[in-house]
Amino acid sequence: MNKNAEIRELVMVRLSTFPSDKKICIGKYGELSREDMIKHVSNEDEIGKKIIEIELAYLRALKEGIVS
Repeated sequence: MNKNAEIRELVMVRLSTFPSDKKICIGKYGELSREDMIKHVSNEDEIGKKIIEIELAYLRALKEGIVS
């Protein structure tokens, strides 16, 4: 498995822990359910790439102690 596939899998696993009844609004993409986000990440489309970017930024901030 290459690095991009590993990152994509990590993001999908993290997304699967989100509550199923909650939605997240991502700028111009509007509201997305947990299943919508997982589908977009799996398809590696524009929205999926943005979700991966957001998740990686969050994990980096968490690692650096910026968020807790």
